[in-house]
Amino acid sequence: MSRFALITRRTLVAAALLLGPGVRPGAAQSPGDALNADDGTGAVKVCSPVAMPRWRSMTPVPKTWTFLDCMGFSGEMGATHFQLGCLFANVTPHAQKYAWGAMVPIEKSAMAKAQPPVPNCGW
Repeated sequence: MSRFALITRRTLVAAALLLGPGVRPGAAQSPGDALNADDGTGAVKVCSPVAMPRWRSMTPVPKTWTFLDCMGFSGEMGATHFQLGCLFANVTPHAQKYAWGAMVPIEKSAMAKAQPPVPNCGW
């Protein structure tokens, strides 16, 4: 198993433990939106604080988290930027198992620049 696959698997397990058995990541989707991941993908929301070029972190978060929650959390971690992400457990063969939005600087003007990933898992 590759290092990336191992990290991804651990992140998904951690997210499952964090979210609990009664919570289905991705349930906050708008019905009918083709750009959003459906519940069958086993999607997990990820907040990724980034302090360029020194470090990056990936944290599975509850489905109730918003863009502003991720930005605030990232600022508290000492990051200068952040990204919204999705990790998918169930995808069609050869499909990408992750998606990232654009990297956003942590600043007041960023509050109007939500950059959800495509496909989106509920950001």
